[in-house]
Amino acid sequence: MKHFTLLIAFSVFFLTTLSAQDSSSGDGGNSGSSSSFGGGGGSGSSGSGSGFSGGGSGSSGSGGGSSGSRGVGIVVGSNYVLKPSDVISVEVYQEEDLNKSVRIEGDGSVALALIGKVKIAGMTVGESQSLITDLYNRDYLVDPQISVLVVQFSPKVVHILGSVNSPGIVEIPPDRELSLTEAIAGVRGLSRLGNPRSITIKRVDEDGRARQMEVNFSRIIQDPNAKDIMLKEGDTIWVPERII
Repeated sequence: MKHFTLLIAFSVFFLTTLSAQDSSSGDGGNSGSSSSFGGGGGSGSSGSGSGFSGGGSGSSGSGGGSSGSRGVGIVVGSNYVLKPSDVISVEVYQEEDLNKSVRIEGDGSVALALIGKVKIAGMTVGESQSLITDLYNRDYLVDPQISVLVVQFSPKVVHILGSVNSPGIVEIPPDRELSLTEAIAGVRGLSRLGNPRSITIKRVDEDGRARQMEVNFSRIIQDPNAKDIMLKEGDTIWVPERII
């Protein structure tokens, strides 16, 4: 009887041990499954986080663009000559209160913080930057770092008068020339009475001398070998009526 009791106890111990091992093994499988899902989920979540981070980066870039928009100018050489109605941006490094976008007035000057009016029309961008830097350095700042950027060019226009459908001015694009054909199109073409064979262009040269040329516009638009006329700032185009 004693031996029989020991045998039963041993059997119960053995079965309990096996059950514990199976349970441990099952937990290990669940752990592995959990690791697999967790890894995938974690990776996916991380990937998603990375995506949002990228979005954040984009947002940061956008913010940077907004912050830097004050200094976004048109790409021109430092030898570009400033003119009245040009808009420039003056930025002083680490002195945001002094940053300013301003249009050059008719007298060629701009009004800047602390230093007041400064005449810069007729100067190159580089010369104006040096002048403004010197003025700030003289009485207000120590070794200032100043940049001058052109934000907007003064409009360059030609005038078209006479027998056209919408007489007035046409702007010359800032980055290229304007042809006579484009200018005529800009005033919606010649009127019914306009004479395309005898268009007059008046031009004032840099030395102040005025000259005049007569153009057969019909030939320009009909003859594939005829060259278009490139217009200059300040040109006046006159379209006469046809003689009936």
